[in-house]
Amino acid sequence: MRVVRNTLDGLERDLKALPAKSVRDCKATMRQAGIVGNTVARDNARKSSGTHGKLYPRAFTWETGAYVGGFGASFTATYGPDANRPQGGMSFEFGSRNQSGPHLDLARSADLMGPVVAKEVRDMVDGWFW
Repeated sequence: MRVVRNTLDGLERDLKALPAKSVRDCKATMRQAGIVGNTVARDNARKSSGTHGKLYPRAFTWETGAYVGGFGASFTATYGPDANRPQGGMSFEFGSRNQSGPHLDLARSADLMGPVVAKEVRDMVDGWFW
C-alpha cells in the first residue's frame, strides 16, 4: 500500500506548472490522434478502393493545428485524402456514378477514433493531478 501526502504547497506548484504542461500534452495527444486516425482511414481506403483507386490510399495525410484566442485554446488534428495528391480529390468517400456505393473510409475511422480520443483526453487531464 502506498501513502500519498499532498500539501497546499504541492497543489500550488502543480497549478503553476499546468498552463505549459497542458499545452504540451494537448499538442502531443492531438498529434498522436492525427497519426492514428490517418493510419486507420488509410487502411480502410486500402481495403475498399480496389484497383480503380490504387493511388487513393497514398493521398491520405494528417496535420495538427493550435488556435489560441481570448477564450482559451483549441487543438485539432485533421486527416484524410489530400486533393493535391493523385486520386486525392476523387469522390470515394460518398460514392459517385462510377462506383456502386460509398466507401465511408473516413466515417469508419471517426467512429473508432472519437471514443479513443475522448478517453486519451480524460486520461491526460487525470495525469496532471495524479
